[in-house]
Amino acid sequence: MASDLKKELLELLERDREFRLSVAGLLGYKEILEELKRLREDMHRGFEEHSRRFDENDRKFNEILERLDRHEEHLNRHEEHLVAHDRKFNEILEELKLHREKLEEHDRKFNEILERLDRHEEEIKALRKDFLNFQRRLDAFQHRMDSFEETQREFRRRLDALGARWGILAKGAFREGMRGIVERLFGGSVERWIHDDREGFVFGYPATIEVDLIIKDKEHILVEIKSHVRKSDVGVLMRKGKIYERVRGIKPKLVFVSPYIDEDARGDAEMLGIMAYSI
Repeated sequence: MASDLKKELLELLERDREFRLSVAGLLGYKEILEELKRLREDMHRGFEEHSRRFDENDRKFNEILERLDRHEEHLNRHEEHLVAHDRKFNEILEELKLHREKLEEHDRKFNEILERLDRHEEEIKALRKDFLNFQRRLDAFQHRMDSFEETQREFRRRLDALGARWGILAKGAFREGMRGIVERLFGGSVERWIHDDREGFVFGYPATIEVDLIIKDKEHILVEIKSHVRKSDVGVLMRKGKIYERVRGIKPKLVFVSPYIDEDARGDAEMLGIMAYSI
């Protein structure tokens, strides 16, 4: 009987809407509807919140896009700067290459200079060796000069002795006596050079001039041997040297050899480059 009643109630709920609503009211349908209404309102508020959030997210997203655009502009500018820097860097590399080439050229020239300095050093060593040889020869010459001065002193003593006994020697005899000393002094034989001065260059009138001549190692030396050298004798020997150079084509060295040389004659001789030996 219970099952039949259940079946009838179900059929009645299906056929009779008013009965169905009545039963629903008894079962709390009103509370369900109100709950559904509150649920719909909550969902609406949720949708509005989500919409607001979406709008906010869109705004933020747009801001991010704008910032990305600005960043992209900055990146483009930086890229342009990098391109410019690359160009300048390449220019610097090119300049460095040129400087390196110049340095290599300078190194080459410096090495050439070092090689030349080495050659000069060798030449200086050779010159130093020649100088030492010359110094030895000069020392030997000085030794000869010392010997000659001793000979001069000995000759003066003998000449003084002869002068005291026989008076002043004749000019020819004096010259002959001096020839040996002159030959030892200059290391060559003495000969007599005689020239007919028709123009009168030496004395101012035509005359035959004579002077002693020594030729040693291609050097021509005119030696005037006199018992007394005066100031006027300097000019005469100077003109003899000039006429010798004119005739022979060789400039001679001029020398006075005498026991007595006036001071003014010695000064003129030194000024004109004439050597004067006192014995």
